[in-house]
Amino acid sequence: MIQTFEEYQTQRYEKLEPEFLNKSSAFFSENLSTIRKNFLEEMKLAMKNAHDVQKSEGTICAYISVSFLNTSVVENKPALQIDFYNEEWVYGESFSRSRMSADFLLKYWEEFVSDALDEKFYIRSKISKVEIKSLFWGTLDKLVYIFACYLKYFAYRLTYYKEFDELNKAENFYVTFGTYLDWQEKVFARLPEIDLLNPDANEDTTFRPVTKKFYRRKNFQDLNLRGCSFEECTFDNFVFSNVDLADARFFKCRFTSTEFTGAKFAGGDFFECYLKDCSFKNCTSNPADVSEDEYFAPFRMYHCFLLNTNFADCDFAQLKKIDCLEK
Repeated sequence: MIQTFEEYQTQRYEKLEPEFLNKSSAFFSENLSTIRKNFLEEMKLAMKNAHDVQKSEGTICAYISVSFLNTSVVENKPALQIDFYNEEWVYGESFSRSRMSADFLLKYWEEFVSDALDEKFYIRSKISKVEIKSLFWGTLDKLVYIFACYLKYFAYRLTYYKEFDELNKAENFYVTFGTYLDWQEKVFARLPEIDLLNPDANEDTTFRPVTKKFYRRKNFQDLNLRGCSFEECTFDNFVFSNVDLADARFFKCRFTSTEFTGAKFAGGDFFECYLKDCSFKNCTSNPADVSEDEYFAPFRMYHCFLLNTNFADCDFAQLKKIDCLEK
């Protein structure tokens, strides 16, 4: 029998927690279509309410912050709060607020709590349930973070709705997900294009859109291009050197004699792209090479044409080629 709180943490809780988180993550993955549909429908209603406020107050929306409410667990009514902020964000009050159910997040929560408090594993007189419950908040943080990693793959679908288009948005617009008045993870952004070949010092190069650009005999070197979207761009005799392309998306792009060296592709997408005489050297799609605790979807090449394209010393175990033609 476990006699001290420290022993309980290492011998019991540190085994239960990853089991619960892995089980929850598997549930998100297996039911993502339903979760996505319900989440986006609730967001659509929230955006409509925010737009109604904008019509009367003329407020600009710079951030949509979706937050898990820890207090809702205590009330046994798991909820997400959707706050619409102007450009002051957390330094000001939200101008519109909605809520949605978060039952899907806590699918296995009661089972986990029951296992964690099961008295047959520890001496009740030496370890209190209050001590054990103090660990729950850290576990909830990790659970919310895991879902944020899934959300980044469909948050962009908000743009499919007229309610999104009708919002009066700031030039730099973000959707974040996290815990209320605490940490927030960026899951979507609509930002202006910048010159990625010559970014300003300390300029954020993530989540940038790049459309119909022609790059010849140039290179991206040591850049963080996570979450960027490249649409109908052409890369000729181009070099991607030590570039972080996690969650980046290439849509109908053309690559000729392009070299990828030391690039990270976890969660990335090549969709209907043409690659001729290209090479991938020492590249990786392994999530662990990007982040130790972040979830990434598999790296995909979908409906791509690869002509004389070579892969050397790459960790592409996470690469999925779907309906690609290779010669």
